Amino acid sequence: MSPNRREFLGLSCSCLGFLAALDLKAFPEQSGPEGASMVQWTSQHLNGGFWSADSLLLSAVKYLKKPEEIVSVATGFGGGMGRKELCGFVTGGVMAIGLFSGAAKGGDKAGRQKCQRLTKEYLYWWAKTNPLHCGEIKQPCDYKGMGEKASEFIQKLFERESQKG
Repeated sequence: MSPNRREFLGLSCSCLGFLAALDLKAFPEQSGPEGASMVQWTSQHLNGGFWSADSLLLSAVKYLKKPEEIVSVATGFGGGMGRKELCGFVTGGVMAIGLFSGAAKGGDKAGRQKCQRLTKEYLYWWAKTNPLHCGEIKQPCDYKGMGEKASEFIQKLFERESQKG
């Protein structure tokens, strides 16, 4: 394991509690779907101290114009849940899809089916381009590039599905 990867994993574990306390209003560029770029937001969040899951979810939250405090649910998923397990870009993307699908009630069969379909599509795409688990990602890791590609995929997924009505 490279020193950078070791440092990342160590920091992700130590920062999990800290990230939830950050002022999430520090990113004033939120504008919504027209001209919005989840790629730019994710890159900005990664540079600002967020990790994989919360940076991707926060970008989706901004894109979907949801309350930014929602991102705190993703904090514990960074660094492969702190154990080099399932990548935070995977878990953050799945959470974003769930938020987009809007199945807030157990009986919302259509929303749940949509979420399941989009999640399968995202996981299939991710597995074709990256390992699912942090521990399997080859070094050097293009962490920022992975986040940008995941954000781009998720945003295009949202745009495509929104056009369907």
